[in-house]
Amino acid sequence: MARTFVTVELVGAKDKTHQRFWTAMRKRGFARTMRGQPSRRTLRLPDGVYWISKLTPREALELTREAVRTTKVEARIFCLPVKGDVRFGNLKFDDVAEPVA
Repeated sequence: MARTFVTVELVGAKDKTHQRFWTAMRKRGFARTMRGQPSRRTLRLPDGVYWISKLTPREALELTREAVRTTKVEARIFCLPVKGDVRFGNLKFDDVAEPVA
């Protein structure tokens, strides 16, 4: 299944702005956690990193731009399509995270 990872840097944002932005991203189907291999435990992605499945990078970019517009923030956005396995190092376990698909 194809996935797109999106890194978003909010320019000059405060903590409340980050929370509003994350809420807008979640409403559009993005997640900040994923299942680890082989443990299947929920892992939290680094700050500012989101992922979504079944969308092209262009579609993910447009959804991210919508979230930027609705939260009225300035942001730098980087989208990366990923097929197959992806590797991250030193992610934290997230036992209180939202459910992961």
